[in-house]
Amino acid sequence: MKREIIIKFDIEGFHKYENAPEQVAFLRDLHSHTIKVKCGIKVNHNERDKELFMVRDEITEYINQVYGSPANFDNMSVESIAQEILEFAQEDGMMWVEVWEEDTGGARISL
Repeated sequence: MKREIIIKFDIEGFHKYENAPEQVAFLRDLHSHTIKVKCGIKVNHNERDKELFMVRDEITEYINQVYGSPANFDNMSVESIAQEILEFAQEDGMMWVEVWEEDTGGARISL
């Protein structure tokens, strides 16, 4: 039987899309988002193998240390942000990460 916990939290941040097509040229400038992160972490049993709040706080602390608060992701896409989070927490059992710009759109990276 496969088990995983799912964690969802927000990060306030900025980024830009330097190579944005002309139709959406405004995305070339640094702009803010409420970045919504959702991730799945493998667990071995049903009795809170990993504590939801602690995993969330570890990821948030990592983002704050590397990118500041609010996070300045500069030219990173949501795909790149998701990959960075997955690589950070992969050793702790993370299986997949979704990163969304508000509820408009996002990306999922998985092992």
